[in-house]
Amino acid sequence: MRNLPEASADFRKLPIVVSVNNMRAPITLGHSCLPAKLLIVTVVACALSPLHPAAGSEGGAAFLEKLSLNSAPSRVVVVCHGFGCAYRDQLVLTPARLSFLRGLLAAAHSAKQERKALARAVAWLDREGGRAAGTVGRIARAGAGTKSGPSQMDCIDLTANVTELLIALDRNKLLKYHRVDEPVSRGFVIDGKQPHTTPVIVEIASGTPWSVDSWTKAYGQSPDIMTISQWKSRD
Repeated sequence: MRNLPEASADFRKLPIVVSVNNMRAPITLGHSCLPAKLLIVTVVACALSPLHPAAGSEGGAAFLEKLSLNSAPSRVVVVCHGFGCAYRDQLVLTPARLSFLRGLLAAAHSAKQERKALARAVAWLDREGGRAAGTVGRIARAGAGTKSGPSQMDCIDLTANVTELLIALDRNKLLKYHRVDEPVSRGFVIDGKQPHTTPVIVEIASGTPWSVDSWTKAYGQSPDIMTISQWKSRD
């Protein structure tokens, strides 16, 4: 995965025809969150992946395991970067860091307030993890045709990082109004949109799934949080 040559500008402009379940459609690399070397594999994987965890599994765990990330309880968050989790650094959730996160979440007294608190927690992770991984200069919407390398993060990196944090919060009983679900993808194969993946939380009372999308924001900024139906309608 490391040190592979990037696709040339001319190659990025070429449509790639992908076939899944006997359906064929062209995909252009231009604004995909994925670099060319990962695009086809990820498109197929996303198209075949269930949107919900298997019975008895923890939400988000299956996605992490596909990236060979540890989904077992741990105080360490692996910070993925460099596109497709090609580079990995560790951020330890020390008692002081957990205390900070506990304070953020404890102030929430409704699902809406908890989503706002989660936005602040995710921005905090991006800042703390960025200092550990050297991604303090990461740009929004990094992918094919943008800055790349270990200082940048695509949507797979960010989805893994945020999902790890959400699982850690849930295991420490800091989430009262949401549970963690498997990440969701859009823009694969048949709808003409570029491939993109997002972490997901589900509001317990209503069952509504929400996107927690950091890929659209630069380093240290709060993620876009919206319902999955809204998220899927975007390009």
